[in-house]
Amino acid sequence: MSPAKPIDQALEHLRTHDLKFRTFLVDAPDCVLAEPLHESDFETLVFAIIGQQVSAKAADSMTLRLLEGISRPLTPQHILAMGFDGLREFGFTRAKSRTMSEVAQAVISGQLDFDHMRTLSDPDAVAYLSQYWGIGRWTSEMLMIFRMGRLDMWPTGDLGVRRGWSIIQGLDYIPSPADMETVADHLRPYRSVAAWYCWVATREDSKFW
Repeated sequence: MSPAKPIDQALEHLRTHDLKFRTFLVDAPDCVLAEPLHESDFETLVFAIIGQQVSAKAADSMTLRLLEGISRPLTPQHILAMGFDGLREFGFTRAKSRTMSEVAQAVISGQLDFDHMRTLSDPDAVAYLSQYWGIGRWTSEMLMIFRMGRLDMWPTGDLGVRRGWSIIQGLDYIPSPADMETVADHLRPYRSVAAWYCWVATREDSKFW
């Protein structure tokens, strides 16, 4: 018998350790975290920067506009060729434009090394990426969940995760980020999968995540 795949192990863990998740998973779709969804580490990072502090619908709209002007795969060279003003013309804020430009330059110069980031622990990987202007815990977590296969990230600052947790657990309120820090400790080491199903529970479909 072949060994269980990590996602299968995660689903079994969620079913075994949380009755609410066990019920929710009966009719839930298959988790897509088994394979990276995007074409490169850099592309995932750019998509995450676009998604900072906006709804999934707004992020999708901005991402589509960008990809209509730049063919995939999205590269650091593409971003730098557009320049700051070019990015602004796609509707990105000054902050998003600056962050995309600076991380693109960091990748090209070798200062930002995704392979090195993969060798770091979860907290150290977040700290490594967060040294760049405009990038914090949430953006780092999106890259680590959706591209690097880290299965125990728990993005408590994500409103969708908090709303989904409330739905799955049958709460009559949306927990605060502080409230969320320890509520899923029993789902370690598969909290990324739990977070993915929290997004599913909100039914806010995205074309890119």
